Amino acid sequence: MSTFNELIDFTRSTTGTYLDSVVYGEELVVNNAFNDTTAWYEPRNSSTISAVSNKLRSTADSAATFGGATTLAGLTVGKKYKIQGTASSNNSSAIVRIRVGIPQDLGSAYIEITQLTGSVTASTYFIATAETMHVGTIVTGHNGGDYVEFDAGFSVKEITGGQVSGTPLLRTAAINEPRLEYDAQGNALGLLIEEARTNLLEYSNQANQLSYSADGATTGVDTTEVTSLAGSGTVIKLNKTSGGKGFARVSYGSTTNAQTLSAFVKKGTARYIGFRQLAVASTHTTFDLETNTWVQTAGSTSRGYEDYGNGWLRLWVVSDDSDSKVWASLCIANSGGAENNSETGTVYVYGIQRETGLFPTSYIPTSGSAVTRVVDSAVATLSDFYYRQKNGSMVVEFTSKYDESAGLVKRVCEIGNTVTSDNRIMTYVKTDETRLSSQVWDNDDNEFSKTLTTSVPNGTGVYSKVALAWETNNAHAAFDGDLVGSADTDVSLTQTRDTLGIMRSTTGTTNSLTGHIKSIQYYPLRVADAKLETLTS
Repeated sequence: MSTFNELIDFTRSTTGTYLDSVVYGEELVVNNAFNDTTAWYEPRNSSTISAVSNKLRSTADSAATFGGATTLAGLTVGKKYKIQGTASSNNSSAIVRIRVGIPQDLGSAYIEITQLTGSVTASTYFIATAETMHVGTIVTGHNGGDYVEFDAGFSVKEITGGQVSGTPLLRTAAINEPRLEYDAQGNALGLLIEEARTNLLEYSNQANQLSYSADGATTGVDTTEVTSLAGSGTVIKLNKTSGGKGFARVSYGSTTNAQTLSAFVKKGTARYIGFRQLAVASTHTTFDLETNTWVQTAGSTSRGYEDYGNGWLRLWVVSDDSDSKVWASLCIANSGGAENNSETGTVYVYGIQRETGLFPTSYIPTSGSAVTRVVDSAVATLSDFYYRQKNGSMVVEFTSKYDESAGLVKRVCEIGNTVTSDNRIMTYVKTDETRLSSQVWDNDDNEFSKTLTTSVPNGTGVYSKVALAWETNNAHAAFDGDLVGSADTDVSLTQTRDTLGIMRSTTGTTNSLTGHIKSIQYYPLRVADAKLETLTS
């Protein structure tokens, strides 16, 4: 049986984030309780190892370039691992590095996990490049007698994604890597397909790039006191200490285009967080972090949230009116959304995003400039799964997001030809009517066309099932358990088709639909109408 990667030709020329469901393997660091030093040694004989109060201490023999401690971790090339732990030095000006590498070639063949002055708290991920590598610390800028310590529990574990009921983790897929997404409870959502979008905020996760209220009531710092969705790095901690203005914001200049502002938020001690885009109104669209409800909707035309696990929610607000929009503002607000209020407390924020459009797409990290995630493209060659030209059936389960103001034909699935749109068998969302349609075109002749009579869910996470069956002079469609009209008895099916487009047409990505494909079932025969109803129930 062919695998997903063998059947689907997937491309995306940029990276892209998605929520995975992961499990962690056994502990690979020997004696991470640090009650003795048996499993550890000095990488270049420039320091002395000792165990002190369940910490592993490496004391420099002299003012050497290298010092630290190393232990063997048996890794597998190409597999992904999580490394976590804390290392610190008694010399605040020393540079402490946590590395994974080959012990006698630490000057070049290593993976630098993190580097900070004085202390390192690492929780991040790497791909092994050698079968036997070593983890440890290297300290530079230290003096004889200075030391670095590992806290107990220093850890390296294999990480495996795509696991039902696993732990949620926001991951970054490489260029041309498909994103098979899960929800926070570990349920499979399916293949994530998205249109191109740009995060217009130049710094998506950096506290000092936000401006704060002039009265000093609210400040923001980068912190690791809570774990980010990505399992490593910092998050922004907003802290409102007194009555006054509670905002942290970026001004991006006036625009009247539809804008979506989103961010991952985790409750600290404050109850309300507000989002604002409009230039004139001071009221923020406000979310209650205790009840998970929007309590103030002023300043937005739509809004929503998604659970990302571990206390993190992704909140988003949309403003699609013609009023001027100038702010990407997050505010520790009150229940009425006022930015000047008597509330105090903390909220953690990660991954702020502003994008042009009527719905949010996956997080696009930025650090100094706007970043574009290009469109996902998934196609398959029909000959790879025994496609029959004259008859067949297809059932697709999917979710969708689309712009209802645009009169576009967004494909769910299309069987056709890569060089012409004259012959195709397709199901699509007619966005301005919010309806689903199925069609059989043959030599530019629309021989079969059926339209769903109720609206297709838009951005709700609700899955729909659509089935289309065809043979010469006999085509029919079903949606969510119901046949649509009567079968068409005048379908010629004389043309040859060679490609399956998944949430795109076979001739290009212009009509791509954003959403999840949970399953595609293809049958090399025209199934009975009653079966179409059953397959879509």
